[in-house]
Amino acid sequence: MEILYMRDIKKYYDGECIISIDSLSIKKGTICGYLGKNGAGKSTTIKMLMGIIIPDEGEVFFQDEIINYHNPHHKGHIGYCPDYPAVFEKLSVIEHLHFIAFLYGKTNVTEIESKINKYLKHFEIEKYKKTLIKNLSRGNKQKIAIISSLIHDPSLLLYDEPTLGLDPLSIKQFKTLLKEYTSKGGTVFLSSHSLNTIEEIADTVSIINNGVLLKKNISVSKIRETLTSVEDYLISVVEGRE
Repeated sequence: MEILYMRDIKKYYDGECIISIDSLSIKKGTICGYLGKNGAGKSTTIKMLMGIIIPDEGEVFFQDEIINYHNPHHKGHIGYCPDYPAVFEKLSVIEHLHFIAFLYGKTNVTEIESKINKYLKHFEIEKYKKTLIKNLSRGNKQKIAIISSLIHDPSLLLYDEPTLGLDPLSIKQFKTLLKEYTSKGGTVFLSSHSLNTIEEIADTVSIINNGVLLKKNISVSKIRETLTSVEDYLISVVEGRE
């Protein structure tokens, strides 16, 4: 079952088409890696899915309904984490996470507190619970941003370079978290230059280059059968050899 589907998506700047996606579907319960070189259009795609940027043409379907960008109802079912720590730095960790949960309409304080404790423990940052976010390291701020994307139990996670600033142990914790999330039916659309992470956890990869979608939902296991790595596959596609 598809949880997300893009059809005939185009975005223009100064009369030039910078994004052209004829179609792309994301299957429920999977991790889809979204790859491409710098400036390929990955972040713009994700921002269009979130409604931060509105596509000029085409339609996006989420859970079998066309997204209405004038009614952001769909955002309540999506978790988003950009390539920087999108957090309120003047709040403490606990205040910030309670506030984010409230914004998503969560009101059960006991349940919220339980989730917060669970995720802080997972990333081994319980001791920073009452710390102002502005006093955290870059990596720990990113962990709070990741937790913020999960606090409302979304059906879909849209991640744009979420591991920037994370150390190797934290990246391992992040991968474990995503595997647990998808095992319970969650879906992840993940843009990353960390190809080792993509190769380890993604079910499929799609590749965009110069704003044009070149490959869709290619099985990572099949890539391993024909090439040595996802990195080799990405380079061969971008260079026009695949």
